[in-house]
Amino acid sequence: MAEEVDEVGACLVPTNVADIPQEATSPVRMCVVDLGTNSFHAVIVDALPGTFRVVDRFKEMVQLGDEGFQTHQLSEAAVARALRALKRIRLLAEGWGATEFLACATSAIREAENGGDFLQRVRHEIGLHVRVIDGLQEAHLIYKGVQRAVPMPEPTLIVDIGGGSTECIIATSTQALHLFSLKLGAARMRHRFITTDPISAEELHVLQAYYREQLVPVYAAARQHGVRELVGSSGTMENLASVCARMLGERRRSIYELAFPAEALRRVAHRILGASRQERQRMRGIDAKRLDQIVAGAALLDVMLEDLAIERVRISPHALREGIVVDFVEQNAPRLAQLTAFADVRRRSVYEMGWRFDWEYRHASQVAALALQLFDATRTLHQLAAADRELLEYAALLHDIGYHISHHSHHKHGLYLIKHADLRGFTSEEIAILANVVRYHRGSLPKPSHADFMALSPADRQRVRILAALLRLAEGLDRSHNQNVRALHVHLEPDRLRLHLETKSDPELEIWGGQRSADLFTQTFGLAVEVTAQVQQPLLETPAGA
Repeated sequence: MAEEVDEVGACLVPTNVADIPQEATSPVRMCVVDLGTNSFHAVIVDALPGTFRVVDRFKEMVQLGDEGFQTHQLSEAAVARALRALKRIRLLAEGWGATEFLACATSAIREAENGGDFLQRVRHEIGLHVRVIDGLQEAHLIYKGVQRAVPMPEPTLIVDIGGGSTECIIATSTQALHLFSLKLGAARMRHRFITTDPISAEELHVLQAYYREQLVPVYAAARQHGVRELVGSSGTMENLASVCARMLGERRRSIYELAFPAEALRRVAHRILGASRQERQRMRGIDAKRLDQIVAGAALLDVMLEDLAIERVRISPHALREGIVVDFVEQNAPRLAQLTAFADVRRRSVYEMGWRFDWEYRHASQVAALALQLFDATRTLHQLAAADRELLEYAALLHDIGYHISHHSHHKHGLYLIKHADLRGFTSEEIAILANVVRYHRGSLPKPSHADFMALSPADRQRVRILAALLRLAEGLDRSHNQNVRALHVHLEPDRLRLHLETKSDPELEIWGGQRSADLFTQTFGLAVEVTAQVQQPLLETPAGA
């Protein structure tokens, strides 16, 4: 008995993101990692178009720049600490379900002669691609982070004292007016200038004179704009503010809620500058691994507060890592609008790959819809499972991504791209099947000489044959790439598969494409394929001259 399906099988993904109800959107959960000189900071966020929500934060004190400023080499011990920290960060992020990773490296890695070797190890051992940013990029991203957290109605000096560099930004809430990145990081300055504990008056004088020399352009910009407020970000400034809050007897509010009098912070700086390491250790608010370098940080803050006559200091809860998120959200708003439509990580990663490689979405969706209907109509013939149907849909959506490399042999390029795309949520076996189905959507049929095909198990090779046979047929039925087929009627008979098309316009190309693409189906099932068509007349005609 012939089986018939009378309605075109709609692809299970919406044609337009705007058609999805708002409650169906799902944020992109991402992990942003700041590979700093002292510490690695990670933040887990749910990103949506135009905004994000912080899920969790964690940091690892790695002291990557220890001894590296003199030798311009990352020591083996520092590299080992860094790799252990990144492994933990990756595990924690995956535990939170993060599917996107952004990692940026700053001063210590930027300047190290073996920084490239370290980044290769991170890529190979951790699976993270780390982008190295220069000082001005770092300053710009710090501004983006602070801008989102702290109101700045008047020109303000943002200061981020890192381990290797210090970023200074003159800015308001609406724009960054001046960006500076200076090699005045606390760890760098400690190694270069401080040998005594407590720091001697002579060493302090030399250090602060050096600061003043390097800060001349910052001072000029700050005075030009009449700056009276300083906003600090990152660990050194947070530690100094924490000590100050305790000194002021502030227990109820966090450091991010307070506006510190500049004179109070100067008293804290003087206290730290006069203390030995043991005495600093007893000061609540200083991280154990900042006990040595906080002296250089305190000296820098003291100089800036005094020379610029700063009146008050606030602390930003956001810094570089949040700035990276803000920048990502701003730069990828259309992509986020598309991706957040899909809660399922597998579907999301397929769509992301399609957009990344400039797919022809309407054609891909039409082929997927036709392929799924063919799958459903021939189920008694192939007896494959729902999981195979899902793989067919994804293969149909991605079948032409090889065009991104070249029109010639694009089916082979598609196989390569899928194999190396790190599609999330798929097993390696599923990726291999998906890649092979895409490879055989056109061109030659599977052969024993095809290494990727023969690497599959016998059962998976048969799955590929069946799914590729259906995909080849579906692709042939949209040979024009014009979505001409409006309805597909499928009749499965003992000796043939009959396909009857209802089209919007002349069907000759679809008939030719369907018959020409039937070779693998016939080889796999021993059935001929017959394609007929009829132009579907419009229900209403537009009167002439209307």
